[in-house]
Amino acid sequence: MRMLLLASIAVLPFAPIAEAQVPSFSQAPTEEFLRALDAEQLEILRTALRSCGRVGARRVDRDPCVIVRTDEGISQAGNPDLQAFHQRLVPRDRYDETRSSVAWRNWVTGN
Repeated sequence: MRMLLLASIAVLPFAPIAEAQVPSFSQAPTEEFLRALDAEQLEILRTALRSCGRVGARRVDRDPCVIVRTDEGISQAGNPDLQAFHQRLVPRDRYDETRSSVAWRNWVTGN
């Protein structure tokens, strides 16, 4: 019994937590809606890049300054749709100012 308890405690941190939920938008994600969110997110990202002294977007997905400042800017914007958009992007696209619309185009309702 004791061994079973110790084994379950050792495995518990690796057990899957509840399946991560995909953030949702307040309305159906049309191309115009997503394009506006993309532009707003990119503006916040570019502000973070400038404040961190970064020139160009090379490997910023690993730059803690850019990540923290971008995430703070998104949070401070107070727009739940923008926050959902930001969280739905994969990290390499989330912090890439040169990303294309391919990063979010498949979210458009009706595709």
